[in-house]
Amino acid sequence: MSDIQELAAMLADDELTTTKLVDGTGVILDVDSLQVFTLNETGMFLVEAMGEGVARREDLVAGMVESFEVEDSEAGRDVDAFVGELAKFLLEKRRK
Repeated sequence: MSDIQELAAMLADDELTTTKLVDGTGVILDVDSLQVFTLNETGMFLVEAMGEGVARREDLVAGMVESFEVEDSEAGRDVDAFVGELAKFLLEKRRK
C-alpha cells in the first residue's frame, strides 16, 4: 500500500469529517479531539482525488497540472508538501 493510499484510508475514518466550503477550500475535523486541518483549494482537490482512489503521486501531480494550470515541478512540490502536512496531522491522531 502506498503512503497516499494509507492517508486516503485514514481520511475515511469515521472520526474524521471532511467538509468542502463554497469557495473550494475545506476543513478536516477530527471529531474525537476537535482538531481542525484547513485546506486551501488545492488541498481540497487533493483530498477529493485521494477519496476517489487516486493513489499515485504522479496522478495527483497530473491532476493538479490539468486543474490549476501549474507546471509539473510546482505541482510536484505542492503535492509533496501537502502529503507531508496531511500525514503529520493524521499520524498525530493515530498516536492519541
